[in-house]
Amino acid sequence: MFSMTRRNFLRSSAAGATIGLGPGLKAFAQNEVLKVGVVHQGPIAENGWEAFHARAWRSLESKSGGKVKVTVLDNVQQAQDAERVFRQLAAQGHQLIMGTTFSQYATLRKLAPTLPKTKFECCAGIGTLDNLGVFEARSYEGTYLTGIAAGKMTKSNVLGWVGAFPVPQVIYGLNAFMLGARSVNPNAVCKLIWANAWSDPAKEKDAINALVSQGADVLSGSPNTPVQGLAAEEKGVWSIGSSGDFSAFVKNRQLTSFELDWTSAYAEAAQGVIDGKWKAESKWRGLGPGGFVRMTTQNAALPAEVRALMAEKEKAILEGKFHPFTGEIKDQSGKVRVAAGATMPDAELRSIDWLVEGIQGQLPRT
Repeated sequence: MFSMTRRNFLRSSAAGATIGLGPGLKAFAQNEVLKVGVVHQGPIAENGWEAFHARAWRSLESKSGGKVKVTVLDNVQQAQDAERVFRQLAAQGHQLIMGTTFSQYATLRKLAPTLPKTKFECCAGIGTLDNLGVFEARSYEGTYLTGIAAGKMTKSNVLGWVGAFPVPQVIYGLNAFMLGARSVNPNAVCKLIWANAWSDPAKEKDAINALVSQGADVLSGSPNTPVQGLAAEEKGVWSIGSSGDFSAFVKNRQLTSFELDWTSAYAEAAQGVIDGKWKAESKWRGLGPGGFVRMTTQNAALPAEVRALMAEKEKAILEGKFHPFTGEIKDQSGKVRVAAGATMPDAELRSIDWLVEGIQGQLPRT
């Protein structure tokens, strides 16, 4: 892996060091090397969103056979810098370029048609182009399962959620959390506070304190750091690692967790280019082999019967026998949004803009 700062990259045309794709992945020519570029919006840390992507290309590296070069740039926060970086990576001969966040999607949609020889993939993107694929996690499958744990473990019947931004990915995660909780505890409610930031330690801690003061004793949300879990632990209440396992930091009071795993997205994209079979696809995957959602730790305090129930529901999801958004589902006003026995279509889920019954809080309106 070859890593550069944004500033140095923009002043340099140096290529990356050789890494490879690994056993079972074929080279498209004996002496030809696939060059892959990865652009992180934020700095690569030990945990959180950027860490999940770093694990994916590092997995690619650890299984290498020396047939891939990867250039990694982090902390490319401004759209104009991202555009220049993507364009320069393509000019340097990177056949596959990975965008790691929805914030880069508009830039890639603009650039991809002008760079038809380069294959692009964007995490959390919406639609595809001829040379732009997208991938996203069905994170709601993880939040539904953690909601079961929350519903079973709450003493006050009050849960709490710290929202980052009111985008569909956050909304369907929150809704599934509430649906999971109410599937085992019909009296549960979930209080909602918006941080309006993907990562803002001060706002997150203030939100946790406010939720605890309102009676919440199991907290979840949209964290990119352990801040929320640590704040909950200080208050002696449970936290849930939603899209992040922070048990290495939250030593005692993290109840359960799941993480995002982009390994297969990176491996499949690289293999497709190598084989000459890459095509632009929209991949939306949850739990299971090759999926993008992976359940991780469970606290020893989580009763065996709760673990068994979570495992049973996970198995049903994997087998296609259960979908978290199967009705009847009502919104906050009591209106039936999903009829009994019906399942919410993917297109509606990916544009969801309403909250389910039991959530106490509102979506910001512009």
